[in-house]
Amino acid sequence: MPSFNLVTEKWIPCVTDQGTAEEFSLSEVLTNAHRIKELSDDSPLVTVALHRLLLAILHRNFGPASFDDWKTLWGKGAWDETKLKAYFEQWQQRFELFDSERPFYQVPRMQAAKKVAATKKQAATVTIEDIELHPIALLAHEAATGNNGTLFDHHFKEAGQTASTAQAARYLIARQVFSIGGGVSEPFNLSHAPLVGGYTVQVIGDNLFQTLALNLLPYTEETPVPHAQENGQSKDLPVWEQITPQAPDKNGSNPLGYLDYLTWQSRRLHLIGNEQVVTNCQHQQNLKLKNADLLDPFQCYAKSKDKGFSAKRLNEAKALWRDSHSLFEESTTTSETKRPEVFNHLARIEQARRGQEIQASPAYRFAVAGMVNDQASVSSWSREILPLPLSYLIEKQLTSALNQAIQLTEAVETPLKEAIKKLSVELVGKVDAPKFSDSFQAKEFYWSSLNAPFKQLLAELAVDESFDEDEEVTRYGETELPKWAKFVVCQADKALQHAINSLRGTARELKAASFAEAEFNKQMAAVKKNFPNLFPKGEKQ
Repeated sequence: MPSFNLVTEKWIPCVTDQGTAEEFSLSEVLTNAHRIKELSDDSPLVTVALHRLLLAILHRNFGPASFDDWKTLWGKGAWDETKLKAYFEQWQQRFELFDSERPFYQVPRMQAAKKVAATKKQAATVTIEDIELHPIALLAHEAATGNNGTLFDHHFKEAGQTASTAQAARYLIARQVFSIGGGVSEPFNLSHAPLVGGYTVQVIGDNLFQTLALNLLPYTEETPVPHAQENGQSKDLPVWEQITPQAPDKNGSNPLGYLDYLTWQSRRLHLIGNEQVVTNCQHQQNLKLKNADLLDPFQCYAKSKDKGFSAKRLNEAKALWRDSHSLFEESTTTSETKRPEVFNHLARIEQARRGQEIQASPAYRFAVAGMVNDQASVSSWSREILPLPLSYLIEKQLTSALNQAIQLTEAVETPLKEAIKKLSVELVGKVDAPKFSDSFQAKEFYWSSLNAPFKQLLAELAVDESFDEDEEVTRYGETELPKWAKFVVCQADKALQHAINSLRGTARELKAASFAEAEFNKQMAAVKKNFPNLFPKGEKQ
């Protein structure tokens, strides 16, 4: 029987603190986390799933049961190697990818009875056969197979539909977290895995130890996920420690606690391969989440009228930074959105830093990853990294200033849109104007020009502070917000001029352009009246 043990085999792609790419085993990646810069897989979905696996192991070994315990762990700067090695020695067999009884994150090879109908010469018989075998590409969201059509790339087809065993292990873990519902399966039809519904945030530290620690929330019997109890004892365990993992129930199942949730088995999977390569897999529905009120601590939620809070989704047509205010703003009982719980944890870290209880940075970064899906297919995925000055999480005046910057940026789109509409109507008439307007791609030009500058604004706005002695409050953005206002107006004007310059320059087109510019200036004047503090009177814009 082939063997590939995740504790000892090298399969987790990383970037070291020296900047080199290297694969580590499960044991190595945690004991050397302070010497590793980051996990680095081509797929952002795999990266998210690997972090969740590592967090489950760390929670199981280190808690922390309280924020004070967390501060102690943070202060050590590395994970306890002796404790981790003892844990992996105890449970090493459960991390075996090809174990005959408990293959990691899988079930044993699945077979089913198949009835062969009777003939004149032979009575009916029943044989036991493997259920359907799929190419290993089924587990990779970027593979061009099935409902995904020609999505992303074709490297699996070029490689003959195989994957290295290390690669297959990574896809296996990601599939349990990101499987799409909607297809026919046994014992019941496919349902979404935990993270399909929305995007996921992950705080990024200066090294992998910091990244994991910053995302390691206090772990109690009530939070982040309530524990199931038996005889007054918590039943929460990662799936590999469970004596008998939960069986699939078409009515849904509840996690036994946070460890069970982090290692949730949404699919019954089985890999077929050897130490070097995996060629096929078996795939069926497994656990279906039942608790609709369960909030993932790494997702942002918005309230809807009929469904309570739902995870916020990625929008291919809208950069995530345009929603950053709701990500940062502290949630209240009346809030229409809930920021990720991990950001509440970071707010406590910032308060502890300011109180000189710990040594930490006032600013980190965070990644937002997820996929855009429609029913049973994936259309795209993305991973975006943004600056995260921790002041945003505790300073209401700062989040208010950020919100004003975003509101202005959205408002400035209107003069551009109306100017392009005016240009199009003058050139092709009202009926054909909408399609003609789209051909200029002026809005796309405008928004794409703001992506990198906004990240710079996020960082600079947090340090642009002044104290109002009369009202005894710290204010933000007296310098940076007017600069941003001038910049976005300039970018909108550039987008309009880019559209005008794409014309041939006939007399009729020049006349239409003058009408468009007049419309732009009229609409922009109205915008400026709504933001008087950002456009001081008498100052040339």
